[in-house]
Amino acid sequence: MNTSHKYILISFFLVLTVCQTSCKREFLEIEPKGYLIAKSTKDYEQILNAIYLTSTFTASGYLGDEVAAQKTYFAGTGRRMQRLFRYEDRIYQPDELPDEVTGSFSYIQRQYLFNKIIHEVMDSEGGSEEQKRAILAEAKVGRAICHLMFLSDFSVPYNAATAATDLGVPILTTADVTNRNFPRATVQQVYDFMIKDLTEALPDLGTLTHRRKFSKLAAEFYLTRIYLYMADFESAKRHVDAAFSEKDKSNIEVSLYDYNDVLADGGDWGADMDFGFGPSNQPLPANNTQIIYNIEMSSFFISSANTFVFSPRTVELFDPSDKRLRLYSNQELFGDFVFPRGMRRFPGFSSDIGPSLPDLYLMRAEILARANDLDGARSDLEYLRARRMSDNITVPANVVGDQQELVRFILDERVREFALGGMRWLDMRRLSVDPIYSNTVIYRHDMYDETGDLVESFTLRPERFALKFGERMLAESIGLEENK
Repeated sequence: MNTSHKYILISFFLVLTVCQTSCKREFLEIEPKGYLIAKSTKDYEQILNAIYLTSTFTASGYLGDEVAAQKTYFAGTGRRMQRLFRYEDRIYQPDELPDEVTGSFSYIQRQYLFNKIIHEVMDSEGGSEEQKRAILAEAKVGRAICHLMFLSDFSVPYNAATAATDLGVPILTTADVTNRNFPRATVQQVYDFMIKDLTEALPDLGTLTHRRKFSKLAAEFYLTRIYLYMADFESAKRHVDAAFSEKDKSNIEVSLYDYNDVLADGGDWGADMDFGFGPSNQPLPANNTQIIYNIEMSSFFISSANTFVFSPRTVELFDPSDKRLRLYSNQELFGDFVFPRGMRRFPGFSSDIGPSLPDLYLMRAEILARANDLDGARSDLEYLRARRMSDNITVPANVVGDQQELVRFILDERVREFALGGMRWLDMRRLSVDPIYSNTVIYRHDMYDETGDLVESFTLRPERFALKFGERMLAESIGLEENK
């Protein structure tokens, strides 16, 4: 392990220890010290630059249908993670607040800062009108992303037939920590709000200069994702094309890594596993050329490190030459036990769930395939696969000429690219209401024993695409309705 990784590892365990012994804040007690007295345009720019969007132990990381569990380790896993995996109605005890909204880096706490900037920056001292508008635009992108994350946890998927009446989430537009009035908007209203924020931001956003700075590329990416969730593929096509145009204007490198090289023995990333925590020299997010804007899903927890693996069905999706398998471990952490039936765990500390180049290619491939541009979809798909595997790169002949089979193949490619990273759950949500591809969703989680035998299964009901807020959050809020 190189020196920098040693220090990162030590720091991680120190933070982990503190986090496990500290108390949870009250819902929306989010007024960050040191951020409240902002006067100059530079002050607001510094607030914006300091905002770090991340999500700790994200629910989606345990909900995807690519996830399986090892019974040997399950009992020692945290109660919340067990309940999420079992698709239970109750995730939190009556006196608990949801981690999704109360975490120190949660989208709710970040929302306060984005709203503060949006309401105040144009009246700040110093700075040009152009600078202020750029800061305002970036904050609107951040606010839209936070609402999308909020929706993905606590609302049902977008369905055009019912979105005008389905309960979404509260639209948060103020920086007032005393507010306790949180009526839920409809799903359609929240989607319209996000699109409005992103669209208004576009003219004042710049090119990509840093992976923690909102750019026009990031905004176009999210407009593509939002319209994809809405099944508005024509609008999604406009924005994915705009995103690729912005990619070519970037001031920093945006490119796919060739895993045949970087994950080879002696490759730049190193194929050896650092104490079971992944390839030893993977680039930090700020230097990762595949990342457009860094939003991390932190999922590592000692008690669950060996619990969650990808399922035998997921194993079957991978070609033996697929180098993405080297990003996972087939062996328990701090032990010699090899998981049965090819199942593997995610060995890293976090995965990236924000805008990325692999996701951009796969979104465009799906959009093209749904528009019956099969050659265009195949081209994007094979461009990615050529950088992920050494053999069988081309799309099978029986797939490439069949629109529906090609879309299904692309959806499977998304599983191969993002397994155990929290992304599959987001796809399951939108696909669950797709009139053609809803049968690609598996409404079940399976648990296996140490020999690989199936010992228990848990069924996902459609209602649980939306988490429940829980009694305490309802009690501390006015007008907040619970999910079914």
